Amino acid sequence: MSSLRVPSSFVLALVLGLGACRSTAPAPTTPASPAPGSSSPVETANAAPERAASAEPIPEPPAPKPRVVTVITPETAKPAATEASSTETPSAAHEPREHSSHGANPTASTPDAKKRPVAAELPNRDKHGNADVAKYIDGLQRPERVADLRVDVVLEKLSLPSDAVVGDLGCGPGIFATAFARQCNEGVVYASDVEPRQLDVVREKIRATNLRNIVPVLASEDDPHFPPATLDIVFVADTYHHLENRVDYMRRLGAALKPGGRLVVLEYKPGQLPVGPPASHKPAAGVMARELTEAGWVLVETFETHPYQDFEVWRRLQPWEKR
Repeated sequence: MSSLRVPSSFVLALVLGLGACRSTAPAPTTPASPAPGSSSPVETANAAPERAASAEPIPEPPAPKPRVVTVITPETAKPAATEASSTETPSAAHEPREHSSHGANPTASTPDAKKRPVAAELPNRDKHGNADVAKYIDGLQRPERVADLRVDVVLEKLSLPSDAVVGDLGCGPGIFATAFARQCNEGVVYASDVEPRQLDVVREKIRATNLRNIVPVLASEDDPHFPPATLDIVFVADTYHHLENRVDYMRRLGAALKPGGRLVVLEYKPGQLPVGPPASHKPAAGVMARELTEAGWVLVETFETHPYQDFEVWRRLQPWEKR
């Protein structure tokens, strides 16, 4: 048998070709063994669609409520407040809100709440005065009326010490109260009236004149609310005819005086006069003297200084005195 001879060049080419194929072939991979108790990737992939199909759907989170952020400056405070109120959500607009305790009006949001009357609409608490309080106050301060009162003459005749304590009953807008406060600058003047708006005028005068020794006092119909056993004088100017149950009123009034204190009355004379109230609104002749005597007062002095008013000083009847 003859042998087959292969050229050496062919053998070399065959060897090189086999080496190239061996270097580029991918290495065989050995599948990893699954962990004990776990599923294989294939099982997991097959089971995922089943779990996805059987699982309950996850609800979407609710949409956040709109928030309104308003920057308020002094120039835009009012428009900003309007804008904020107009952008409320419908549900928030109908939710009840607590009212602030710092000056809020608890009835402001109630549609059918009754409106409180303003001061100008309130009746005059002084039943014998003009129902229009503003006009009444203006009339009491008319220059011609103030001139008729002769305030400087009253101060001169009473000659009060600088530390006197005075009760001005029916003070009105404070014509005499401010005069007493200047003369008795070391004392105190209690300015009493049933009408709050009269006292408002007194407070305005206190601020304007810096008279810090005037104390406005809101009176009741039957009590001026003066401090007991404190006053050197009780002064009643053009007010006696306004009082109800005058005998009882004047009897109780003595409790406000110190021992030795005085009652001073400046009251329109009886009958028809060119100034002051009509005759029917005033006590008839002799009635005031009789009522004061019945209430336990004794006439001390009379001054004939006013053409239209009686100007008198009274003191308390002492227990040992006979009427």
